[in-house]
Amino acid sequence: MDHQRAINQLRSRDVLSAALDYAVFDRTHGDYFYDPLEIQYAHANRDTLISELIDELQNPDQFSPRSAFAYFSPKNDLCDRRMIYIPIKNLTVRYAIAILFAEQIETEIHPQCFANRRATDAEAKMRFTKDFSSGWARFCQWQSDRCQDNAVLLRTDISSFYDSVSHEYLIEAVCRHLSLPSNCALVLLLRCLLQIPVIYYSPSTGQIESPAIIHQGLPIGDGVEGYLANIYLKDVDYAMVQANASYGRYVDDMRLFGNSRSEVLQNLRILQEQLLRKGLNLNASKTEIAEDKPSRDSLMSRVYLGGDYGEDEDEQAGSQIEARIDLPFEQFSRIFTEDQQLKKSNDAKEFCKFLGARSIDGQPLVALGDRKVWHVERLREVITRWRGPTKHVGWLLVQTAIYGGVADTTRNRARQVIFGLLGDRDFNAYSRYRILHHLVKLRRRKSGRTFRFIVQLSDSERQQIEVLIPKYLAEPAFELNLIALYTRRILGGSIAELKALAAAHCRPGCEPVRNALEAVAQIPETLSPTGEEIEEPDAIPDRY
Repeated sequence: MDHQRAINQLRSRDVLSAALDYAVFDRTHGDYFYDPLEIQYAHANRDTLISELIDELQNPDQFSPRSAFAYFSPKNDLCDRRMIYIPIKNLTVRYAIAILFAEQIETEIHPQCFANRRATDAEAKMRFTKDFSSGWARFCQWQSDRCQDNAVLLRTDISSFYDSVSHEYLIEAVCRHLSLPSNCALVLLLRCLLQIPVIYYSPSTGQIESPAIIHQGLPIGDGVEGYLANIYLKDVDYAMVQANASYGRYVDDMRLFGNSRSEVLQNLRILQEQLLRKGLNLNASKTEIAEDKPSRDSLMSRVYLGGDYGEDEDEQAGSQIEARIDLPFEQFSRIFTEDQQLKKSNDAKEFCKFLGARSIDGQPLVALGDRKVWHVERLREVITRWRGPTKHVGWLLVQTAIYGGVADTTRNRARQVIFGLLGDRDFNAYSRYRILHHLVKLRRRKSGRTFRFIVQLSDSERQQIEVLIPKYLAEPAFELNLIALYTRRILGGSIAELKALAAAHCRPGCEPVRNALEAVAQIPETLSPTGEEIEEPDAIPDRY
C-alpha cells in the first residue's frame, strides 16, 4: 500500500464524504446509543464538517482526537458492558481509514469469516459493511450445510474479545498485511485514533472523572471496529485454512467441524495457540462439543425475528433472513402461557423472542394486536429482573403502549409500566434511556409520513416526561443527560432554554453536554427543531 497516496486519498472530499455517511448510518441504525443532536448537527453542517476535517488532516500525524465518553449497557443479569461513544468527527476519520484498508485487503479475508464484510453495490452507498441479516444468515446456513457431512461440531468464542484487542498487535497486523511502514503518517494517525481519551462517570458517586487514554480494546457497535477485528484475526483464519480445518467464525463466535472428536480437538489446539499469540484466549465456559445429531442441532446458531437489536428494524432484518436461509432451520417456536413462570435468564430472552417471532407460515406467534396485560407484566419482570434483553424489552413495551390495535387495558398497562420505569431512579439508566429514545425517535409510516411516538401520548403523559428532563440532566449517566436535552428540544425548547436547563441541573464540567449544546447552537434556526433531516425509516404500520 502506497502510504503517501493513501494519505492523499484519506483527506479527499470523496472519501471523507463517504466516511461521514457510513458513520451517521451506523450510528443511527446499529449503535446502542447515539446523541441525536450530534447527528442533527452533522446533517445541517455536512460540508463544513468535511472541510474542517480536510484542514485537520493536512498533518495527519498531529491529528488531535476529541474526547470520547463511556456509558454502560446491561451485559447480563448482574454486570454491565462498558461502551465507548466516539464523537462523529473521530468516527468519520476512522471510517475513512477503514475504507482505504478495505480496498486493499477485503479479497484476502477468509471466506468463512462471515461478519463485517465490506458492503458492495447499492448497499455500499449507505453502509460500510454488509447488513447483519446477510452475514448472520450465511453463517447459520454454512453450519447447517457442514452438519450434513460432519459427525462432530465444536462451538467456542473468544473471552472478552473486543476489550482484549491489543493496539500494538493490531497495528503490527495492519502494517504487515498492508505493507505499511510503522512510522508513516497513516499508521501514526491510526494509533492516535485507537488511543483516544475517554471520559468516565462513576456510577457510585456520580462524579465525572478526567479523560483517560485507552491503550487496549476496541469500542463495540460500529463497522470500523468489526473490520479492524477481521484484520486482527486474519492470521488466525489463515492458520486454520493451512491446517485444512472446517472452520468458520462470526466476529469471535467460532465453529469447528470434523468427522472425529480427535480431529476437532486437534484443530481446537491450533486455534487456541494462534489466539494466544495475539493475547487472546478461548472462553472455556462457552466451549462445547456435539457428537450426535440432536446435540449438533442444539449447538448450531439460529436466527429469529426480534433479537438483541430491540427495534422494529428487526422485523425488516428477519424478512431478509427468511429469504436467505432454510426456513425450518430458522424457526423459533417456543410458546409461553400466562401461568408459565420465567425461571432463568434464557427464559427471559426467549419470552422476548416469542413476542417477536413468526411461525413457519410467516404469521406472528403473537400478533401485536393480541398482546395481553400478562404479556406486559412479563416484560416488566424481564427488564427489572433480567437486564440482558434490555434493548428488545424496551422496544416491545413501547410498541405495546403505542400501537392502536392493542386493547385499551393492555395499552394502558404498558404505559403505566413505562412511566413507572422512567421515573424510577433505581432502575438501570441505560434501560430508561432506551425507552425514552423509542418515544422521541423520528419515524416514518409506510405511507411516507414522519412522526414520533411521543405525539401519541396524552398531554398529562407528555407533562410527566417534561418533569423528568431536569432530573435526567442531573443524573450521572451521559446517555440520560443527552436524551433529556434532545427531548426538550423536540418539545419546543429554545437553544437558550436548553443552555439554562443544563446550567441549572447538569454537573459542572460535563463535556458531552457542552458538546451537545455547541452542536445545537450550530444548527440553523431555520431548520425545524423537530429534526426532520435525521429521519430514520422504520416502515411503521399505519395503526400507530
